[in-house]
Amino acid sequence: MAAVFPWPLQALLRNHWMRKNVWFYTKTFRAMDKVYAHFSANLERLRVQHETSCSQTFFAPLTSPDAKTVYDMTAEDLKAEYITFTAATLDGVAAFISPFVDNMIQHPDVLRRVQQEIDLAQARGELSYPVATFDQTTRLPYFMACIMETLRRDAPAQTILPRIISKGGLWYDGAFIPEGTEMGASPYIIHRDVHIFGDDPFTFRPERWLESAARSALMEKYGMWWGYGGRECAGKNYAMMEMQKLCLEICRRFNMRSAGALQDDGGKGDLAPLLKLNDHALTKIGAGSRLETA
Repeated sequence: MAAVFPWPLQALLRNHWMRKNVWFYTKTFRAMDKVYAHFSANLERLRVQHETSCSQTFFAPLTSPDAKTVYDMTAEDLKAEYITFTAATLDGVAAFISPFVDNMIQHPDVLRRVQQEIDLAQARGELSYPVATFDQTTRLPYFMACIMETLRRDAPAQTILPRIISKGGLWYDGAFIPEGTEMGASPYIIHRDVHIFGDDPFTFRPERWLESAARSALMEKYGMWWGYGGRECAGKNYAMMEMQKLCLEICRRFNMRSAGALQDDGGKGDLAPLLKLNDHALTKIGAGSRLETA
């Protein structure tokens, strides 16, 4: 909701009385206040160390001396935007990571290929430590194909977000739709259109995103995983950054199998068998190996 209707949250952030009397008494918002305070401190650190800093934050381009004239955003504006995007992406990222992990567990060959791609990139020094950058994640073709396939098959936002036909009505595909009619499209149905996504739309098959650039562009054109048009999620880029970085690190650090598979190896059903080291060494990772989890 914060992504689709960001202005109420931003107004709340800027209103001192509302923050004091409403915001503070909500557990979630109290946690967000910590993020808000951290951002203020981080902005000040960037201002002081701006010339020597070797890393950039999400809003670093807006903290340059010319930022206010280019973007017309004050520090308070930046903080309001930051908290809005952070709050808006929480549900979407959580709703994505769960099916992504499930897809990896249900398709062990896919997981092995993703991990081989990550291992090779790491051996070449193409992944930073301890966390890969967003740009680095986009340079792993098969990993990105798994990201896109999960978005298609298990989109985190399945809402229809209907529109009202405007005055005069609309002719569509030979049929007249009168004004005032409420219309919408289901992402679940659109993402399973065989004319767009192929003859196996119910199958998790990342390879469909590697067939050709033209095919991928067509599928992305009709992708509704973040809504569509004016109703598209305002925090989608922030969410994609979080999703790609988190999912890469999960595959980088963990082997994933179902709890049942681990119990078949001698587990008793408690937490202990769900966190076991295996022999797959991973360079530059502190533990020296992947954890096995479910």
